[in-house]
Amino acid sequence: MNHLYAAPTVDMNAATDAPYEPTLLAFHGRVGRLRFLVYTFMPMFAVLALLSLSSYLSSKDPVGGIMTARLVAFLWIALAVVTALRRMDDLDHSRWWGLLLLVPMANIFFWCYLLFVSGNAAANDRGPAPAPNTLLVKLGAGLVIPLLLGGVWAGYIMYTFLTRD
Repeated sequence: MNHLYAAPTVDMNAATDAPYEPTLLAFHGRVGRLRFLVYTFMPMFAVLALLSLSSYLSSKDPVGGIMTARLVAFLWIALAVVTALRRMDDLDHSRWWGLLLLVPMANIFFWCYLLFVSGNAAANDRGPAPAPNTLLVKLGAGLVIPLLLGGVWAGYIMYTFLTRD
């Protein structure tokens, strides 16, 4: 019977079973461990490149270079915090736990927790499970360690170059 004032009948569980494809610049949605690694580190490498450009600019215009560095660092920190909060959604924990990112030393352990503890494989209260990792995400994760080691090596080279007599 089709009654005009009857409540609509919708299967609420049908839409949550399908996985979705997470994107980098989103405030909501779940992010798995590998995407968390890539979404946190890859922008950091871009930020470091922009900060080196900002260092060059500060030699020409000190105020402009410092303001550029602050803006770039703020944008990266905001992206990293939002990504961590999305990771909390995958773990089915409250986003308030993200305040641990502001506590010195605790933030390191909290970041490791976010990186190494697996999330829920099925849909939870905060949304459907993320889709399997794409080839681009896997390649980005494979580049994180070489880029980190290359950054440490470049820092060592710069240190020895600047401190030699």
